[in-house]
Amino acid sequence: MALEQVRLICWPWKQAVAIVESGPELTQYHIIDHWFYLGSVEQLEQARTLRQPPDGFDNDGYKILCKLMLSGEYEVIELG
Repeated sequence: MALEQVRLICWPWKQAVAIVESGPELTQYHIIDHWFYLGSVEQLEQARTLRQPPDGFDNDGYKILCKLMLSGEYEVIELG
């Protein structure tokens, strides 16, 4: 049971995804690939410019993204 605290959830999508964050005047797409936050764009067509993952794995970032993405509160769009 001690290892349960460090268990990682496998990436459940085939490729990068966009999390949709919408407000009254602005919609942003946060681009995530295999638990790496790549950045945000205002149009999905711009997502392909964000393909360079950062060096190293950010455990805190993973925890934030995992909770956010698997909560069902935000629309997740699989990118092609």
